[in-house]
Amino acid sequence: MKKIARLPVWWQLFIGLACSFLFSLIIICASFFIDVREAEKNNWSYLHGMNSQWEMEIETITKNLDYLKYLPLIDKGIMTDLRNDYEKQSLKKQLSSKEYVNGILEDICGINPYILRAAILTQNGNVYGNFVEDSLTQIEQAQDHIVYSKVGHKSEEYITDIYEGEINLLPYKLLTIAYAMYPVESDEKLATIYIDLDFEEIEKSFSVFSNDEIECCLFNKNGIIYSSEEENNFLLEDVKKIYENSDHQGILKADGSAWNAYVVKVDDLDWYLVQCMQQKSFVFKSMKNIMLFCFWALLVFVFLLMGGMLLISRITKPISEFSDALDQVTLHKKQKPQHIQLEENVPREISTMVSGYNDLVSRIEENIILAYKNEISQKKTELQMLQYQINPHFLYNTLNIVSALAKLNGIDEISEISECLSHIFHYNVKGGNIVQLKKELENLQCYVKIQSIRFPGKFDVIYNVEEDMLTCEMLKFILQPLMENAMEHGVIPCKRRGRIEVTGKITSDHIAEISICDNGNGIGDEMLQRLHQELKKDLQQGVNHSSSGIGLINVHQRIKNYYGEEFGISVESNQGEYTCVKVCFPVLREEV
Repeated sequence: MKKIARLPVWWQLFIGLACSFLFSLIIICASFFIDVREAEKNNWSYLHGMNSQWEMEIETITKNLDYLKYLPLIDKGIMTDLRNDYEKQSLKKQLSSKEYVNGILEDICGINPYILRAAILTQNGNVYGNFVEDSLTQIEQAQDHIVYSKVGHKSEEYITDIYEGEINLLPYKLLTIAYAMYPVESDEKLATIYIDLDFEEIEKSFSVFSNDEIECCLFNKNGIIYSSEEENNFLLEDVKKIYENSDHQGILKADGSAWNAYVVKVDDLDWYLVQCMQQKSFVFKSMKNIMLFCFWALLVFVFLLMGGMLLISRITKPISEFSDALDQVTLHKKQKPQHIQLEENVPREISTMVSGYNDLVSRIEENIILAYKNEISQKKTELQMLQYQINPHFLYNTLNIVSALAKLNGIDEISEISECLSHIFHYNVKGGNIVQLKKELENLQCYVKIQSIRFPGKFDVIYNVEEDMLTCEMLKFILQPLMENAMEHGVIPCKRRGRIEVTGKITSDHIAEISICDNGNGIGDEMLQRLHQELKKDLQQGVNHSSSGIGLINVHQRIKNYYGEEFGISVESNQGEYTCVKVCFPVLREEV
């Protein structure tokens, strides 16, 4: 680092640009890997959602077939026909039964677009179907292709593989599902219904779950029975292993490619639904976005590099010239800074810097002279203060003499005024700016006594302060200006006898609240609004000394300056009725 710091500014700026480029390259690589991981995560979520929709589609197709096994329970005529034996019935009855049952099956096949053919084989050997001519052949063909069966109490279900079959000499790709039919009152099986589904139609409904990036596959125990792609070499064993995972997702490998696969099993059909996406597809997609970003980033960097080189050249050249100029200037510790003189044909940047430097030297000289004058003035002021300083004890003794002479001559008012004035003077010059509340109240009572002698019978003052507050610490001379304001602008101008109440309490938030309320003339709306605006000003805005209520505002600013912006005073008033000034500050107690 020290070696770099000693290099010319041009090289330092160039190294800074190179480091910025390397840092940007690292960020791009990290963003690429994060983008790939995020894309893979989104890929799993997308596959999961698509597989869930696919499973619901298959359940919609197959679950609607369940009601067919309950036809004997729904229609008593079908129940009777399935129980009867052809050989024991008349020809007319046989034709009537076949026509009725076959008609029901024909209607069912017409309603469901996936059902091509339905046939019923009774335990008596009777055969019904919407295509009677080939119903028995259909049943035998379906029985040869059964790959899955589920047998329980009064419940049998058989699923075939996908096989090629004919209906009315037309070739179809068939999937047959068979259900056993039982009556409610017994466990004796009545018949078995075979339902042929058009698997090509089912495949068409599957096409919405695949696209250029996602491949859909369907497996049964014999292997793959459907794939959205023509060529697919996935193995059923690999699919089962992925399904055994707790999250049913994993990697399928085929033909040298890796696929992210999500597997769902349809238990009723013993099918495995697989939706997968090649890993390289979203990796390439992320890489494409990153490469586009890298191209523009490189383009911007080249532009910045060229612009930076030009800018560096324009900066370093005048700096070098200015540095050479400064080397010619000698500054001694005990000598004032010297102005720099350069030729007129220097670059504008150097001229600006030199002009700024010379202005700075001039201001330094002015400040030195001003500081020297201020120091002399301060010394003169201190000398005058020492010359005119009055010994406080002389004033105390003088006031005490006046008080004693007043008592000897029976003039009690002069004695009281002298004692109160002595107390106020002593309170003013003694100690710091912080006192206990009881001291502030004692000073306030002295002021009130002097004013009551001055205006006899004009007002009454009531004190209602909590005992716990008396030891709270607060700023000096907070209450006396507020009391003076209440007297001079409130109760004294008023014709009726005034009343001033001083109350104090501590809130639950440990905030001291002291209120001075009077029943005097109050404050007009316009003046009260101006006063509120002055109180809302920040400390930096200053006080408008031409406004009314300067005493209140000064007290407010002192409290905010010492305790913080959230504290101070608030004023409520109604003209002709009352004025109430509330002081708020945090509770602080003197440590013993």
